Amino acid sequence: MLTDYEIEAAAAELVEYQQSDRLSQLLESYSNLLRSYKRLKSDYEEEREAREKYKQMAKHQERNPFVLVLVDGDGYIFNDNLLSQRAAGGATAAQMMNDEIKNSLRHKGLEHCHVMVRVYANVLGLSKALGRANLAGLEARSLAPFIANFNRAYGLTEFVDAGQLKENTDFKLRELLRLYAENSQCKHIYFAACHDVGYISELTPFSGNADKFTLIKSQSARFHDEFSKLGMGVEELRGVFRNSPLDMALPYRPASLESVQVSNPPPVTTKPTPPPVGPKLPATPNGNKKQKVCEFYSAGNCRFGKICKNLHIEPAPDDVSFQSPNIRNVKVSTFSEVAGNSDHVGTTSLARLPKKSDIPSGLVAVNNRDHRLDAAIAIPDPNAIARLRARVEKKRVCNAFHLNGFCNAGNRCEYDHEPLEEGSLSALESLARSQPCPRRAACRNEHCTHGHVCQNPDCKNRGGTSKNHCKLPWIAHHEDFAVAKYVPAVVKSRAVSVADNSSRSSITSF
Repeated sequence: MLTDYEIEAAAAELVEYQQSDRLSQLLESYSNLLRSYKRLKSDYEEEREAREKYKQMAKHQERNPFVLVLVDGDGYIFNDNLLSQRAAGGATAAQMMNDEIKNSLRHKGLEHCHVMVRVYANVLGLSKALGRANLAGLEARSLAPFIANFNRAYGLTEFVDAGQLKENTDFKLRELLRLYAENSQCKHIYFAACHDVGYISELTPFSGNADKFTLIKSQSARFHDEFSKLGMGVEELRGVFRNSPLDMALPYRPASLESVQVSNPPPVTTKPTPPPVGPKLPATPNGNKKQKVCEFYSAGNCRFGKICKNLHIEPAPDDVSFQSPNIRNVKVSTFSEVAGNSDHVGTTSLARLPKKSDIPSGLVAVNNRDHRLDAAIAIPDPNAIARLRARVEKKRVCNAFHLNGFCNAGNRCEYDHEPLEEGSLSALESLARSQPCPRRAACRNEHCTHGHVCQNPDCKNRGGTSKNHCKLPWIAHHEDFAVAKYVPAVVKSRAVSVADNSSRSSITSF
């Protein structure tokens, strides 16, 4: 048995052990507390730095607020008075647009914002159309002086050439819209492209946001009803754009072409067409040398202008005619006149388009407004279209070679001349006709494979239920499809025929 001393010693030792264990626990708790404190301090420092950065960013964004003006220059065309002033009109147009936008911003409480203007257009095509309407010169890119002064007038104002494809302008406007719609520095967006329903999908997520978006309405382009349903503000820039649409399909009339009205289509014969009577050529300075006539001037796209070494002969429609009592002059109306004409209803039926066999060789069909009409095409088999698309993914086929039987590119063609599968020819023609012709209604190329009228019976641009975007212009859906006459075609030279397809060539593709 333990003595009292031993018992007391053991009890003291137990107390000492207990105190030592508590100290260890206390030290461990203190260590954990220090680690937690360091972690919280680090988080606090990061949060404070992030908050300071956010304050700096917000301060910077509020320092340079701006509004964006997006314009589709192919549809929203500047006022005739501005265009007729050439270079001086460009600066005036920029000033008028900025003044109208500033006036609108004052009503919105955004007068402190900078104004950034972006106009995108096919400058070459627009120059040609305006040249044929006597609103610009006939040389290629005659709008260049107007655009240069427009860009020079204000630092944030730009008129940009988007290229000859319509999709280029669409692409630019869509991407800018996506970029700036969520930009906090961009306080407001003025959108001037309300003639094309293709932009609806980009604007739909912002429906009802009138504080951020304003739609620009202009008489120069048809304001589509779908834009009115977006719940956004609608305004006009007075005096900036035309008061009526410009007919982008003004007839292309070189001096050697003339119109023949057709009541009953003449049969196709191999008899050569009698030569037309053209305008008289001016005397050349050197009687010993015959000066060549510039074929580009009559088409409205001579890039050399007055310094061209070839003769510039003005077309003389009154002197150009076949000796026929059926010749008549055709009045060219505008988009609005076509849409507002009650007699026009029902004339856009695809059944009224001519058959290929009805179109005489060397001629093209036009309606009573000189709008180029395509021959009716059969509705292709969807399976044939799918097979053709699968083939095109590997290598594009040559539209001209397969549809016309020859290719102008000769052995320089990079596209496929191999025979098509059964049923693929109609599919190829349908796909080729879905691509708009650069000359649109003014085209007189007998072998053009592009589309001049829309032949999709279910196209949404004529009230159909198709959800696919149609690349053809609005006027191509609402023209009169009845043949009024046949006019001489511009015949291209034949380089490679189907009978000799050793060379691979193409003039178009899809």
